[in-house]
Parts: sequence; structure tokens; C-alpha cells
Amino acid sequence: MAEYFDILDEKGIPTGKSKLRAEVHRDGDWHRSIDIWVINNKKEILMQKRAMQKESYPGLWEVSCSGHVSAGDDSLTSAVREIEEELGVKVKPSDLKFIFEDKEGNVTNNGTFVNNEFKSVYLLKLDWPIEKYKVQKEEVEKVKYFSLEELQKYLKENPADFVKHDKLYKRFFAKFYEII
Repeated sequence: MAEYFDILDEKGIPTGKSKLRAEVHRDGDWHRSIDIWVINNKKEILMQKRAMQKESYPGLWEVSCSGHVSAGDDSLTSAVREIEEELGVKVKPSDLKFIFEDKEGNVTNNGTFVNNEFKSVYLLKLDWPIEKYKVQKEEVEKVKYFSLEELQKYLKENPADFVKHDKLYKRFFAKFYEII
């Protein structure tokens, strides 16, 4: 099924145009995406390892759940949909707490995949054991909980194992104790 994204200008204002996902990433158009950070009662952070067949960042560690906002949708609707698709978690919009918006641009796949996004970042407090998550195999290889300290150390020592979101990680870590 063809996936379309609404196109934004560099300030995040909708242009009124929509394009196919592949065209957006080829042309470097600005568009919306979401990230959801899942934290359990032990204050551990759920991270996902992206599936090896992913077009971008295969096999790398990533935020608990991430995805694009489809044309005509809003960020919250997309967040609810993505977390159910990727992790098998059914939530209501009121379960998600908006944390901040982040503007991020990067280029991968030898310059052929340009990802310019305005990312809405959410928090979900959920006390599930790892085995309860039903990961979408096409998207996610596995999930794992990390303490904040473990995650920061692993990221610092092995940055190539993570999707490159330096600003996003830094901003989330700085707000961690404030938002939990």
C-alpha cells in the first residue's frame, strides 16, 4: 500500500502538498514523525533494535517506538497506531504524554535516503515484561530494557550501534527525571 506524507516547510508549516514516502526521502522534504519512549516502574527505558531488512538504520538500536505521520493524520493518532503495530501495545491517546518536538535532519544509505523530520516525542509509562511485547518482525528485531545509566554508557561507548539521534538522546536524557 502506498504511503503518503504531508510536506512541511523548514519551519514545520504544512505546504498543502503530500508525496509518496520514497519521494519524500529521495528529495529530502520536511515531514512529521513520532517517537515514543516507554519507561517501566523500575525507571528502565525500553529500546528497540531495528530489523535487519529495514531501509534505513538496519540492526541499530532506536527509541522504544518510532514512525512517520501519514498524510492527513496528526502526531498523536500516528503514535497510537505505531506503538500497536511495532510493539503490540494498545493505548489510548490519553496514555501518551507529549514531551517535546524535535527538528532533525540526516542522510544515510550513501546519500540516497534523506530524512528531514519534525518529530513529536511522547512518553508512555508501561510496566510490561519483555516477553509481553509482540514485536512486528518486519520492523523490530528485539526489545530490551536499559537503566538510564546503562543506556548512556552503552551509547557513549558504542555510538555506531544506535540510530544517530544525538540531539534527541541528549534532550531526552536531560529531561528524564523531570518527566518520569
